[in-house]
Amino acid sequence: MNISSSTHPVVSAPGSLRSFMQRYPLICYFVMAYGFSWLAWLPYVFSQSGLGLLPVTLSQAAVLPGAYLGPLLSGFLMTAAVEGRPGVQRLLRRIILWRVGWQWYLFALLGVPAILILSFFTRPGSVAALHFSAFPQLALFFPLLLIVEILTSGLAEEPGWRGFALPRLQERYGPLLGSLMLGLLWGGWHLPLFLTNWAVNSGGLAIGEFLLSTILIAIVITWVFNHTRGSLLIAILLHATLDAFSSAVAASGLFTLQWFQRNAIADLLIGVGVAVLVLIALTRGRLGYGRASSSSATIAGQYDEHA
Repeated sequence: MNISSSTHPVVSAPGSLRSFMQRYPLICYFVMAYGFSWLAWLPYVFSQSGLGLLPVTLSQAAVLPGAYLGPLLSGFLMTAAVEGRPGVQRLLRRIILWRVGWQWYLFALLGVPAILILSFFTRPGSVAALHFSAFPQLALFFPLLLIVEILTSGLAEEPGWRGFALPRLQERYGPLLGSLMLGLLWGGWHLPLFLTNWAVNSGGLAIGEFLLSTILIAIVITWVFNHTRGSLLIAILLHATLDAFSSAVAASGLFTLQWFQRNAIADLLIGVGVAVLVLIALTRGRLGYGRASSSSATIAGQYDEHA
């Protein structure tokens, strides 16, 4: 699967904006993703749902315009600038790349929830906070929320973070360091939202825990991404599952709400952190990434089927 046409860059006039974007694709991408989103989020941040400077109250749906205008739009604009129409067509095909092996769907839909559930039970008092009668509601809410998250957070973010940025970060810095960088930048992109009711907790500790969670999750997504020939469909599904399952657990009342809000992020860090350590050890930090021997090889040639 040809992930990038980096060996055939779009020809542009020296000194033009496109030439600058081709020379510094990652810098331009992240500046655009942050800039578009943060500008679009200003009404939400300044509303009564945030800093209270505007006399309006906005729902959390106000996050969506910034999400689509940031990672998604920036990913397509940068792909068009760097690779032209063929690159945009390849990016679109990767969004619907579904022939990747059933085991990756199983991991995204069941493996990730299993990791999260097991991590919850590492916390003292989890059994006492558990409501067994809520499992039917969880089974109902999860697929409904999954569809919503696929069309919102998954689709709005992954064509940019994993579609445009990740292949280039891996090519330049390697899979582990590239994932660490992407995870930090991915988490940092959310920072203005901690000034709003989007965040349950907005203190420094909560922000630090959130940034660590995006770094760890980024490593897991990279491992899946590299083993599915850069499928953005699986990346979208994995991202959506993480968001939807956590929301479904809270909405279903599977755990006492106060207990869940106090412990959910820490438990996620434990469960995903252990999974990341196992992946790094088993793959020796390669996360399924195979570097091509030729310096002029396409990014696509750097993906293999082995860890």
